[in-house]
Amino acid sequence: MKPVTSLNQFVVLAKIAETGGLSSAARELGMTPSAVSKSLALLEEQLGVSLVRRTTRAVTLTTHGKLFFQRVSRILADVEDALDEVGDLRNRTKGDLHVSCSIAFGCTQLVGIVSRYRQAYPEVNVHISLDDRLVNLGEENIDVALRITDATDGPYAARRLAQIRWVYCATPAYLDRHGRPQSPHDLKEQGHQLLVYPAMTRGGAWTYWHDGVLERIKVNPSLECNSSLALLNFTLAHQGIACLPNYVASKYIHEGEIEVILPDYRAASEHTLYAMYFQSRYKNPLIRTFVDFIRSDIQTNGDWQGQSGEMAPAV
Repeated sequence: MKPVTSLNQFVVLAKIAETGGLSSAARELGMTPSAVSKSLALLEEQLGVSLVRRTTRAVTLTTHGKLFFQRVSRILADVEDALDEVGDLRNRTKGDLHVSCSIAFGCTQLVGIVSRYRQAYPEVNVHISLDDRLVNLGEENIDVALRITDATDGPYAARRLAQIRWVYCATPAYLDRHGRPQSPHDLKEQGHQLLVYPAMTRGGAWTYWHDGVLERIKVNPSLECNSSLALLNFTLAHQGIACLPNYVASKYIHEGEIEVILPDYRAASEHTLYAMYFQSRYKNPLIRTFVDFIRSDIQTNGDWQGQSGEMAPAV
């Protein structure tokens, strides 16, 4: 006979996975920690496997737990979808939306996106946390995290929003004084000042594609900084040539304040902007409308996409 489980047990497991703890899951569900522990123990007994691994610092899912949680998330999503339809929640997008985003993307692009989103959904109160670290959505009460990364491992769903590429650029005034390089080798021969973002160097070199061939050139930074916003300001102050992300540089390229150099030499490093969230919460109109809106808005208003690449395909 198959084990008899309940939807409540699925909800408890999902909340444990999302919050990373039994006590935190109990608080969000309005249950006692002992009731949460009992529900989990009963589910594990019925399935005959351990679903979570307890340590002194956190509770994590086992391999069986991760597989089961993926299925449970889809079941809960279907249930929430049915409740949405019955309660007509789709047409009531209002409440508090908590968003995490990197500092550079938040300062340069998110302001406009959220302003347009709130025009469409004026009853949504948006709470934004700008932070370059990878936050834990469950622990920090974040609904959607906008992350620029090449890794999507973890307990979150990841919706691809845009491709992030990098451009070599400097101010016209700087280039008038020091010359316009026609190839990466001119950077050394003409004695250019190089403003370097550490994550964009591999073994102390800029790596780029040219005529389908991956090449690299050793760089000796005149200035190194781990903030693309700070490097932009150094560039605008005529301090040298920088390699900047397209979403940071685009406004100033359009306005003629900085100039793209070496357009035939495309920076090899590429990243992707993702919206990350718990799959079980996606049917919440706040999360669904925001994720759908931001992707559509980037396609419509993301002029920075035209600087160095096209929109990533939908997933």
